[in-house]
Amino acid sequence: MFKAAGEVAAKQAQTRLTGAATSIHGVFAVNKPPGISCAGVLDYLKRSIVRGTESMPFSEHFERERSLRSATPVHKKKSRRKFLISSIRAGHGGTLDVEAGGVLVVGINGGCKMLSEYLIGGKSYLATGRLGVATESFDAEGRVTRVCSVDSATGSTIQQAIPRFIGDIMQRPPVFSAIKIDGKRLYEYAREGEHPPVEIKARRVSVADIRLLYYENHEAGEKFGRQVLLPPAFARYYAEGIYAWNSDLGALTDAAIGQPLRGWANQPQAPNFQLLISSGGGVYVRSLIHDLGEAVGSAATMISLVRMSQGPLRLGRDTIEPEDLAHVDRVSEAVRHAHSILGQNDLASTLLPKPF
Repeated sequence: MFKAAGEVAAKQAQTRLTGAATSIHGVFAVNKPPGISCAGVLDYLKRSIVRGTESMPFSEHFERERSLRSATPVHKKKSRRKFLISSIRAGHGGTLDVEAGGVLVVGINGGCKMLSEYLIGGKSYLATGRLGVATESFDAEGRVTRVCSVDSATGSTIQQAIPRFIGDIMQRPPVFSAIKIDGKRLYEYAREGEHPPVEIKARRVSVADIRLLYYENHEAGEKFGRQVLLPPAFARYYAEGIYAWNSDLGALTDAAIGQPLRGWANQPQAPNFQLLISSGGGVYVRSLIHDLGEAVGSAATMISLVRMSQGPLRLGRDTIEPEDLAHVDRVSEAVRHAHSILGQNDLASTLLPKPF
């Protein structure tokens, strides 16, 4: 009898949660951690917001996503999660690479129709690049393709090269990107060792500003600017996680060619620089850093990326944490907050959720 009553109460509670979740319409910003895909974040939202405190902790979901990602063959990635029938619709307004973090604008239910505005809207990024090395993916996930001198890459030469990457520029997307050609993403061709059926053409993108915040080459005794510290959780991930310095590898030399850069990414006293980039949609920061390295007669690879803002929504001030996605009241409040920042236009006012 008590068991049956408990089951009825649980079903009633879930019905209330589902009703509350489906009544939320709008956009909000979440602080996406590095190490999980945007799709993985949305999957957690759709699974968890209707379960509340009964949902899987985000930390467990994060580890499950990473395990699935590393264990599943590339050509089966789309089917790696259990099929989900959800009454919640969700999308995002501009992808972030798995190993990047920061502001991810999410549309929920009727708010999905607003996301196209964010796909072309302004964004800002804090990016760190390592000099003297290039990889196939232009970031630390890829295999090393080149190790070279950094003698020509100084704070001064980087400053002088930056203006050519500001404005409307032509940028060729990296081979490891989510762009689709003949129904298949470029990174799938790359990981399977295949060439795309057509040439990857450069695209016109808009970069509003690039600022060199910091540059240091210990060996040359040269330093410029002041490094901006990453938020603690991001700093720990990049320093202690899969990018932790592996001293057993020794110095980065030509012997590293063909190996993933991960273990060398945070090598102490490696020459590196930090940029603050403001851009429109469709810009690959990895490509900017790679091309900037070539422009100064060396090579460069992105080793960390944090999206600091998207439109008027800023990291910290306007974002909720992934753990909050399991709480309908927190998501509802995040939508209200985002729309107060975005302004009460006609579309926004029709989408705002009613208070609980």
